[in-house]
Amino acid sequence: MHIDYSAQSEAVSRLRSNPAYTALVEQHDDVERRIARIESGLERPEGLSLAALKLRRSGLREDLARQQRKAEGGCCNCGNNCGG
Repeated sequence: MHIDYSAQSEAVSRLRSNPAYTALVEQHDDVERRIARIESGLERPEGLSLAALKLRRSGLREDLARQQRKAEGGCCNCGNNCGG
């Protein structure tokens, strides 16, 4: 999943200057590319299994979505109704 910033809101666009958010995007993209290489047979899974990589990708997606919701003034799904 490559993140298309042109389709994002202004608040989410500001996240691009946040080093923590940018690091998460880079981690997600790295994991995404590694999964694609493993699934296409170009790389053998070393260290983490394919299933573990997919779980990592899912967690990164959740983290990115949480930060995007917070940037737009919404709740991060913490259960404390923190948005708004």
